[in-house]
Amino acid sequence: IMTYDGLESCILNNQSYDNESRTSRGDGCLTDSLDDDDSSCSSSKDAFGSFSSKWSTMKRVEHGSEDWGPSESPNHYHLKQKPAYAFRFLDVETMKERFSKLLLGEDITGGRLGVTTALALSNAITNLAASVFGELWKLEPLLEERKSRWQREMDWLLSPTNFMVELVPARQNAANGQTLEIMTPKARADIHMNLPALQKLDSMLIETLDSMVNTEFWYAEVGSRAEGRNKSTRESKRWWLPLAQVPASGLSDSGRKKMLSQCRVVYQVFKAAKSINENVLLEMPVPTIIKDVLPKSGKTSLGEELYKVLTAESISSGEMINFLNLKSEHSALEAINKLEAAVFTWKERISEQASGKSPCPNIMVLH
Repeated sequence: IMTYDGLESCILNNQSYDNESRTSRGDGCLTDSLDDDDSSCSSSKDAFGSFSSKWSTMKRVEHGSEDWGPSESPNHYHLKQKPAYAFRFLDVETMKERFSKLLLGEDITGGRLGVTTALALSNAITNLAASVFGELWKLEPLLEERKSRWQREMDWLLSPTNFMVELVPARQNAANGQTLEIMTPKARADIHMNLPALQKLDSMLIETLDSMVNTEFWYAEVGSRAEGRNKSTRESKRWWLPLAQVPASGLSDSGRKKMLSQCRVVYQVFKAAKSINENVLLEMPVPTIIKDVLPKSGKTSLGEELYKVLTAESISSGEMINFLNLKSEHSALEAINKLEAAVFTWKERISEQASGKSPCPNIMVLH
């Protein structure tokens, strides 16, 4: 798998709290808006700014750098320099329980209600993240027990990727000097590119939490809970959360710069993870069962209202949003689903026209 030490450098280069050219407020303090990063690295072609383009370029450059090597068994590859854990008997029993649920698709009865292995893995990782980070309400280092559990169980859940390989042609020199052409296993391309990047981003977030020591701010749980008892629910909807406290004079210049730097690092990590996620989703083929139930016409997928808005001769974006009445998350997701279905239909028609399967090779319009 590729080494992603350059990924951290790329993220850090996209933010620097020592940059004196940043805008400042009237009191001489740096502005704490993340919009500075957006304006400096935004691009009309890339929704995630210059970071994504830098990261994509870096992936292509580092493609030849690999830490994957053949294990003693030729059937799979393993990661080099994996941390060795001191397994306890309880850990082994927990691992057995985790893998038994994965093998049964979360249906421990052994019936036919189990989900696919991929979904079972996804659910297991989601549940693990919720149990480790779900109640992380303070900017402070993770407890060693939680950190060790996260790393240990993530290694368990990601171990199936060691066997997700593809065969590629290679040459091998025999003992008699003859050159043989053989097929050798290689890490699957998507895993080879994305998994180490996500692991690097994960380690950067853990390191950010570990750096939250000797800070100039602190938390007052008693005050936050008292606030919840004294004020109405409308005034304090999150009264149970610890309340951050700062000195009366505020954070020092160095403390403020450090916090802004860490904030921008986390923001860049978020953009990188989001970019990887969207790229993976774009590469995933649409299942046949989904294709069969989708309307064959883009107009039908959009519906009458959305179709009228998109085909209107002159309408502003604000008028479009008001007309669609996107007041709730549900209605917004419904509109997005319709657009995605229509885009898929149009792409399918374009590919059919390119391959000569469609009887109408003319330019496609919104229908």
